[in-house]
Amino acid sequence: MKKVVTTFLATLVLGTLMLAQEDTVVYEHGPFQMTFFFPPLSTNGANNANIVNDVSLNLFLGVSGGVEAFEAGLFMNIDNYYMNGAQLAGFGNVVGTHVNGAQLAGFFNVAGANSRGFQGAGFVNVTNTHLHGAQGAGFVNVAGGKTTGAQVAGFVNVTGDTLNGFQGAGFVNTAGKSNNGIQAAGFGNVVSHGHANFQGAGFFNVADEIEGAQAAGFVNVAGKVKGVQLAAFLNICDSIEGVPLALISIVKQNGYRKLSFNVSEVQYANLSYKMGVKNLYNIYSFGKPFGPASRWMFGGGLGGEIDLTEKMVLNIEGTVQQELWIANPATPYFMYIDRLNLYNTLKVLFGWSVDDKVDLHVGPTFNVSVAHSNPDFGVLEWNQIPPYSFYNHTNTNYEQTNVQIWVGIQGSISF
Repeated sequence: MKKVVTTFLATLVLGTLMLAQEDTVVYEHGPFQMTFFFPPLSTNGANNANIVNDVSLNLFLGVSGGVEAFEAGLFMNIDNYYMNGAQLAGFGNVVGTHVNGAQLAGFFNVAGANSRGFQGAGFVNVTNTHLHGAQGAGFVNVAGGKTTGAQVAGFVNVTGDTLNGFQGAGFVNTAGKSNNGIQAAGFGNVVSHGHANFQGAGFFNVADEIEGAQAAGFVNVAGKVKGVQLAAFLNICDSIEGVPLALISIVKQNGYRKLSFNVSEVQYANLSYKMGVKNLYNIYSFGKPFGPASRWMFGGGLGGEIDLTEKMVLNIEGTVQQELWIANPATPYFMYIDRLNLYNTLKVLFGWSVDDKVDLHVGPTFNVSVAHSNPDFGVLEWNQIPPYSFYNHTNTNYEQTNVQIWVGIQGSISF
């Protein structure tokens, strides 16, 4: 990270300065200076680079020893030692060591050592070591050491050491470590070590530890999670004290993984795989209902398991399955969905542990089927899902949507 920051500095000042200065330097002091175009056309003459001024004004490019109160330049301000107060430039500000106050520039700001206060630039802000305060840039912010405060950028934020605060970027945030940090990005967030309180991104989050929440549009990856992982597609973690919610959730150490063979009044053969954690797991289901040989069902849902005794558990599950036709000669494709024909089930299953690897479950189910029953809607005849129902109603819409409700029973063996 230090090499990256050094490259930034060398490029921005075109190799004209040695930014690192010893803290033991004895500075000359002056109340005011003005540079008329560029050094040495200054009221301090050729010695301007060694004088710290209370107020410094530069009509184009100014080079001073430092600033104690205020500096402004139409193009660029360069201070060899430090800056206390405020620094304004149309293009860029460069300070060799510490900044205490505000740097505001149309293009870039650079602090060669620590920065305490605010850096605001249209393109890039760089603090070579620790940032205590805030950086706001249209493109990128870089803090080579720790960030205590906030970094907000249109594209990317980088903290080389520990983030203790907030990073917000349109594309990516990255931090070497985190201590109660918060990251929000349009694409991705990365924390290599330590724990983050929150990561939110449009595509991915990566963290060593989460004590709060990870939320991503595609994938979350973490080591240890205390809280929630929420993703549209995939969650991965080593262990979790909380719940993961995604299409696929992989928990390596304390995860819940079961393969179940089920039977019910609707399907005489159903295979389900359950994965996640005990409190909240995903269900992936594929089964053979009664009816023609080419008629199948697929779907999924969510469930949770509650311990009742040492050997007995209670599983509450909700699933949604859709009718699927496979290798039916009347359908145009090998696998074909002819019409909406849903089998929705809420299950309350009591389970007994036969041994460490085998469980038996049985319990009642509450079922709702929803189907398009118009005979002109599909290429196949409508096959009703329920064997019986205590509620049966067909709407008068074009699809003639049929809704039926019944109570059933399911038994299963899990491995």
